[in-house]
Amino acid sequence: MTSDARAFYEGTFLPRYTEMLRQVLQTPLTVLIWGPGKGGGDLYSKRLQIRGQLRESGITAIFSEEVEVANPFSSYSAKALELCQALAADFIVVLQSSIGSTAEVHDFSQFVADVGRKMLIFIDSRAKDGYSYTGALQELTMLYNNVETYEYPRDIHECHLLAKVEGKIKVLQFAKWRQRYS
Repeated sequence: MTSDARAFYEGTFLPRYTEMLRQVLQTPLTVLIWGPGKGGGDLYSKRLQIRGQLRESGITAIFSEEVEVANPFSSYSAKALELCQALAADFIVVLQSSIGSTAEVHDFSQFVADVGRKMLIFIDSRAKDGYSYTGALQELTMLYNNVETYEYPRDIHECHLLAKVEGKIKVLQFAKWRQRYS
């Protein structure tokens, strides 16, 4: 490069480029994390870890049970409240290992374009022959490739789920940031 080209590269291009990457990292996302509750052992601990790590990186990561419900909405069913949460969120991580998280996936996967596409669902590989995996999850897999199986307990203890969530978050932040230029 000529000295003028080098000066332009260093003084104009690199600062713009770096600022755009910073903006991508600071693009806000709201992420719901569904899964087992306090009695869920190491899967609940994994849910806490995912929420904690996302929060440390500046993401609004919440459990549905943490969302405050003001009157007059407190009389609505849990399904109604969680559907509204799911529609309002950017992304939903599901550790499908409890009765509640399985029901949430089945309730809301019927909203395929609005909610189903936002989900990243983790299901124990031992459940691949079950109704959930061969029903609603098969449809989501075919449409969005957003269902991941895990090997319990290895993948829980080795943080494979967290790495997949973080990778997806980076893609979503970039996509949301990119909408400014569409």
